[in-house]
Amino acid sequence: MTKPALTRAALPPALQRALDLAVDAKAAAPVVLQLTDVAGYTDWALVVSGRSDRHVGGITEAIMAGLKDMQTTPIGTDGLEEHLWDLLDYDDFLVHVFYHPVRKHYDLESMWRDAPRAELGLPAEVMDTSTLEGLTPPVDMPPFRGGSFGAFPGELENEEELADAPGELPEGEDEGEDLDEGEEGDVAEYDEPDDFADEEGDYAYGDEDGEDDEDLAADDGADEAAPAEAPPPSRRK
Repeated sequence: MTKPALTRAALPPALQRALDLAVDAKAAAPVVLQLTDVAGYTDWALVVSGRSDRHVGGITEAIMAGLKDMQTTPIGTDGLEEHLWDLLDYDDFLVHVFYHPVRKHYDLESMWRDAPRAELGLPAEVMDTSTLEGLTPPVDMPPFRGGSFGAFPGELENEEELADAPGELPEGEDEGEDLDEGEEGDVAEYDEPDDFADEEGDYAYGDEDGEDDEDLAADDGADEAAPAEAPPPSRRK
């Protein structure tokens, strides 16, 4: 018997809100995967692309600020220092915000190819990545963010061996403490996604000079990073 198509209506409200916030922040090619029977440590994953590390940071901040308004904060984060692959753990779902060449390098959608994909009904221009295909990959790819990420303490076998694995959270860090109002870097002070693209600053990749999307496409012959052989996430026992 054929299962009914997985639609946006089946997504948790907070995940639907995260999707809307990402689209409003000009994220490209959003994909939502149901991982309940695949990953073992969460039910959903939202994967989106940004055109630069600056843009990735803007998408991430928009999502965190918008979900905080719903009294929802991540139980863990990773990659927020570089904004090449930002990972937000909201327990029931994960949000992966990629600099697009990093997304292509790790290709999580292929790793989770058996996971059902939600039909989001987004406009073609939102799903289009043609202006991102020529972006320059970072010299050093960020470490794989996965492994036991999202699992509860004591839930996995060989947990001590996983503690220092790439992409793992150092013990006691990033449990949402930095989201209190009034602290430096509070995401609640983030105003509008469009403002992020107009700020000045030094960023390593993408539109560091505030260029428009159209200016970011490089020659078709630009080098692309080879697909990575990333280890699959550990399953709950």
